[in-house]
Amino acid sequence: MPFISKKRFYDVHVRTLPPSQPDVILLLLCLKLITSLPPARPRDARTPLYYAAKHFYLDLEGEDFFSILNLQAGILLGLYEIGHGIYPAAFLTIGACARYAHALGIHVSKTVKSRKVLTLVEAEERRRVWWAIVILDRFVNIGCPGRPLATAEPEINDLLPADDAEWDQGIVNPDNLCTLLGPLTSHMSRFALLCQAARLLGQILQHLSSDTAEDDYVSIQLDRTLQSMLTASSNVEVPDDDQIAFVYSCLVALQNPWLSSPNAVSVERSQRAQEVIQQIIATVKLNMTDKHCYVGRNPDDMSPWGLFFAYRICAYQIANNSQGTCSPDSDKVAK
Repeated sequence: MPFISKKRFYDVHVRTLPPSQPDVILLLLCLKLITSLPPARPRDARTPLYYAAKHFYLDLEGEDFFSILNLQAGILLGLYEIGHGIYPAAFLTIGACARYAHALGIHVSKTVKSRKVLTLVEAEERRRVWWAIVILDRFVNIGCPGRPLATAEPEINDLLPADDAEWDQGIVNPDNLCTLLGPLTSHMSRFALLCQAARLLGQILQHLSSDTAEDDYVSIQLDRTLQSMLTASSNVEVPDDDQIAFVYSCLVALQNPWLSSPNAVSVERSQRAQEVIQQIIATVKLNMTDKHCYVGRNPDDMSPWGLFFAYRICAYQIANNSQGTCSPDSDKVAK
């Protein structure tokens, strides 16, 4: 999730070494945290570095020191907590980030007074920060539909992140910006496609927690849109495996309530959910064992959604093993 402008960070905030501003120091500390592995024995993600970053973040939050760097540091903390299963801290951190963004005037009503944004790069960075919070806010709730989200549902006219390659160079072309209303294409940036998937995940969570959860029409429409997104994510020169895993996680979340439903009324729905999962397993087998997409990849480098997707598939496989209904393909994928 590229939500920190490297060029702007180096040009504006790291002009003097060592940096003296507390928010710059905090962001550097959280960057160190997110790129560090916890000790193997004992495997505890609550390291001294984590506590130092957490306490420093809370100290600055309690002072009259608002800045987007503090918010970016909070997002990194939330991402670290999600990735290492530090709950309920992750849930609370992401919620606090949403409030912090509102306090900074990010993605709020035009009637709310906020600091004037001077450059296109700064506006793009604020947009990417908001989308990063939207993504994590939905993902942190993926296993518990029904909990209220901390961020509002994105609107169809909301702008998606700009081209990632140009963004790395500090370039933003307003003529090339797309909205959620635009069609899904393989020409979209990876981050923009991930934002689209997060919006769909929010709709899935809302659907599963509503009175219309049994509505096949809504489920079918969501499934079709996710399938289109998979096609757009795969038909690029270098597919992003973690981004694809996020879309698959959405598909699994959509089907999960019916994978072990004891309700006789939903037998047909349960059968269709089983078929969807089997199709996913067949695709994963093709990519992993035949095309060797994940062979040799370090699990420590996987995204939280990649790990979640792997966990759900393995859990499904274990349940089927206990019932003696697993297929050779799904058994091979789990191994």
